[in-house]
Amino acid sequence: MANSTVDMMLDGLESDEESSPFETSVIITHSVLNALLIPICIAGNVLVLAVVWRNPSLHTPSIILLCSLAVSDLFVGFLVLPVRIAIARLILSGSSSYSSLSQASHVLIIQLCCVSLETMTAISVDRYLVLRYHMRYPNMMTSRRATCVAATFWCKNFILSLLIIWKTNAILLAAVVFAALCFFISSITYNAIYRIVRHHQHQIHAQQQAVQSMNLEQNLKIKAKKRAANTFIYYICMLLCYFPSTVSTLITVTYKKHWNIGLYFYTIMFMNSAINPFLYIWRNREIRRAVLKILRKILSRTDEEDLNNGDQ
Repeated sequence: MANSTVDMMLDGLESDEESSPFETSVIITHSVLNALLIPICIAGNVLVLAVVWRNPSLHTPSIILLCSLAVSDLFVGFLVLPVRIAIARLILSGSSSYSSLSQASHVLIIQLCCVSLETMTAISVDRYLVLRYHMRYPNMMTSRRATCVAATFWCKNFILSLLIIWKTNAILLAAVVFAALCFFISSITYNAIYRIVRHHQHQIHAQQQAVQSMNLEQNLKIKAKKRAANTFIYYICMLLCYFPSTVSTLITVTYKKHWNIGLYFYTIMFMNSAINPFLYIWRNREIRRAVLKILRKILSRTDEEDLNNGDQ
């Protein structure tokens, strides 16, 4: 059914062939998973953006990059996932009028998912700069520079996404190259962050060793390992979500081969947009406190309304 390499990659169907029962079940499962991701993706990213908007103290360079990530992930929930579900419904109904939606899907995926991946890479570099150049960081990364970095990602990928209409395979290969570059940079920066965290923890341990008991010393070792391991949470999540779809895209473009299970790789990639906001709420203390504050206000208002309704 697909009309091009990119259609095969994203729709997982062979041209001029009817969908087998297995293909149909894959498409249905893919659509159900996408539908489940939509409310989670929208709610989480709206919450992050609302918290930042209501708290001027959070308007820092690091949070600007995080907001750019939240915006791209929010559009994945608002646009990409519904479009993908609509395409699946048209395919299952036997309609051939999904080509325009499929083209729009290609443009949106290149634009938004590439922005998300590149922004996560920029956040990893920003986190390294905070740890490595703590005193010089305010001069190295300003809000204006962070905004320029985010704007560059959006503009570059907007052009790239439009060019896919004319040069499909070339643009897909370019996207794979950019993704590989992001993986490479993130691997280097998170490895460096891990080393810095471990070094700091060893210093703390050495200072505590002379005055603390053996039990507390053992606890410090455990905490050091946990904090160092937590450094890789962002990297592992990004790698697990984006690497399979990147490999699938590369195989599809270079060898013109695809497997139906590849649909799930793209669902996993979209899943990253739902995971990101909750991951950063969990790991960013300032955002977490602001979110808890908002949730307490909402719950207190709900309790007051319930009491007022009960009195009436």
